[in-house]
Amino acid sequence: MVAWVAGLGLAALIFLVGPDRFLFRMFDTLHVLSWRVAEALAELSATALDVVRALSIGLYVTFVGLALAVARRGGRSRMALVVVSLLFLLLAGDAAPGDQTRWLAALVLSGAGAAIMTGRLRQPGLPARL
Repeated sequence: MVAWVAGLGLAALIFLVGPDRFLFRMFDTLHVLSWRVAEALAELSATALDVVRALSIGLYVTFVGLALAVARRGGRSRMALVVVSLLFLLLAGDAAPGDQTRWLAALVLSGAGAAIMTGRLRQPGLPARL
Protein backbone atom coordinates (compact mmCIF):
# COMPACT_ATOMS: atom_id res chain seq x y z
CA MET A 1 0.00 0.00 0.00
CA VAL A 2 2.80 2.38 0.90
CA ALA A 3 4.56 1.68 -2.40
CA TRP A 4 1.39 2.53 -4.34
CA VAL A 5 0.87 5.78 -2.44
CA ALA A 6 4.52 6.79 -2.87
CA GLY A 7 4.49 5.96 -6.57
CA LEU A 8 1.27 7.85 -7.24
CA GLY A 9 2.50 10.81 -5.17
CA LEU A 10 5.72 10.92 -7.19
CA ALA A 11 3.73 10.74 -10.43
CA ALA A 12 1.59 13.67 -9.30
CA LEU A 13 4.69 15.68 -8.35
CA ILE A 14 6.31 14.95 -11.72
CA PHE A 15 3.10 15.99 -13.49
CA LEU A 16 2.95 19.28 -11.57
CA VAL A 17 6.62 20.16 -12.13
CA GLY A 18 6.73 18.86 -15.67
CA PRO A 19 8.27 15.57 -16.72
CA ASP A 20 10.94 17.23 -18.85
CA ARG A 21 12.13 19.50 -16.00
CA PHE A 22 11.76 17.18 -13.03
CA LEU A 23 15.40 16.07 -12.83
CA PHE A 24 16.62 19.65 -13.32
CA ARG A 25 14.35 20.92 -10.55
CA MET A 26 15.35 18.08 -8.23
CA PHE A 27 19.09 18.70 -8.73
CA ASP A 28 18.61 22.47 -8.48
CA THR A 29 16.73 22.09 -5.22
CA LEU A 30 19.47 19.83 -3.82
CA HIS A 31 22.11 22.35 -4.92
CA VAL A 32 20.32 25.27 -3.25
CA LEU A 33 19.75 23.21 -0.11
CA SER A 34 23.43 22.23 0.12
CA TRP A 35 24.48 25.87 -0.42
CA ARG A 36 22.18 27.05 2.38
CA VAL A 37 23.49 24.37 4.74
CA ALA A 38 27.09 25.41 3.94
CA GLU A 39 26.26 29.07 4.58
CA ALA A 40 24.56 28.25 7.87
CA LEU A 41 27.60 26.22 8.98
CA ALA A 42 29.95 29.06 8.05
CA GLU A 43 27.85 31.53 10.04
CA LEU A 44 27.72 29.10 12.95
CA SER A 45 31.52 28.80 12.85
CA ALA A 46 31.90 32.58 13.07
CA THR A 47 29.44 32.69 15.96
CA ALA A 48 31.25 29.85 17.73
CA LEU A 49 34.56 31.73 17.42
CA ASP A 50 32.96 34.81 18.96
CA VAL A 51 31.63 32.67 21.81
CA VAL A 52 35.08 31.13 22.41
CA ARG A 53 36.74 34.56 22.44
CA ALA A 54 34.15 36.01 24.82
CA LEU A 55 34.35 33.01 27.15
CA SER A 56 38.16 33.07 27.24
CA ILE A 57 38.25 36.78 28.11
CA GLY A 58 35.51 36.37 30.71
CA LEU A 59 37.20 33.38 32.31
CA TYR A 60 40.53 35.22 32.38
CA VAL A 61 38.94 38.12 34.26
CA THR A 62 37.34 35.57 36.61
CA PHE A 63 40.75 33.94 37.12
CA VAL A 64 42.34 37.30 37.98
CA GLY A 65 39.61 38.09 40.50
CA LEU A 66 39.90 34.68 42.13
CA ALA A 67 43.71 34.83 42.19
CA LEU A 68 43.58 38.22 43.91
CA ALA A 69 41.09 36.85 46.45
CA VAL A 70 43.36 33.86 47.15
CA ALA A 71 46.39 36.15 47.52
CA ARG A 72 44.45 38.37 49.88
CA ARG A 73 43.70 35.34 52.07
CA GLY A 74 47.36 34.40 52.12
CA GLY A 75 47.22 31.55 49.62
CA ARG A 76 49.56 30.76 46.75
CA SER A 77 48.45 32.59 43.62
CA ARG A 78 51.01 35.23 42.68
CA MET A 79 53.16 33.01 40.45
CA ALA A 80 50.07 31.50 38.81
CA LEU A 81 48.76 35.00 38.17
CA VAL A 82 52.00 35.98 36.44
CA VAL A 83 52.36 32.77 34.41
CA VAL A 84 48.73 32.55 33.30
CA SER A 85 48.67 36.27 32.45
CA LEU A 86 51.80 35.99 30.30
CA LEU A 87 50.55 32.87 28.54
CA PHE A 88 47.12 34.41 27.98
CA LEU A 89 48.69 37.51 26.46
CA LEU A 90 50.91 35.37 24.22
CA LEU A 91 47.96 33.30 23.05
CA ALA A 92 45.19 35.88 22.77
CA GLY A 93 47.17 39.05 22.24
CA ASP A 94 48.94 37.77 19.13
CA ALA A 95 46.02 35.80 17.70
CA ALA A 96 44.58 36.81 14.39
CA PRO A 97 40.80 37.35 14.31
CA GLY A 98 40.22 33.97 12.62
CA ASP A 99 42.77 31.97 14.63
CA GLN A 100 40.57 29.50 16.49
CA THR A 101 43.29 27.31 17.98
CA ARG A 102 44.97 30.10 19.93
CA TRP A 103 41.66 31.36 21.30
CA LEU A 104 40.66 27.83 22.23
CA ALA A 105 43.98 27.33 24.02
CA ALA A 106 43.45 30.65 25.82
CA LEU A 107 39.98 29.45 26.85
CA VAL A 108 41.36 26.18 28.24
CA LEU A 109 44.17 28.03 30.05
CA SER A 110 41.93 30.62 31.67
CA GLY A 111 39.28 28.03 32.55
CA ALA A 112 41.86 25.76 34.18
CA GLY A 113 43.35 28.71 36.05
CA ALA A 114 39.94 29.81 37.31
CA ALA A 115 39.09 26.26 38.41
CA ILE A 116 42.39 25.90 40.28
CA MET A 117 41.95 29.26 42.00
CA THR A 118 38.41 28.29 42.97
CA GLY A 119 39.80 25.14 44.58
CA ARG A 120 42.44 27.11 46.42
CA LEU A 121 39.90 29.65 47.61
CA ARG A 122 37.68 26.90 49.01
CA GLN A 123 40.49 25.38 51.09
CA PRO A 124 39.51 25.49 54.74
CA GLY A 125 43.04 26.37 55.95
CA LEU A 126 43.05 29.87 54.48
CA PRO A 127 42.07 32.65 56.90
CA ALA A 128 39.50 35.15 55.73
CA ARG A 129 41.02 38.64 55.67
CA LEU A 130 38.90 41.68 55.14
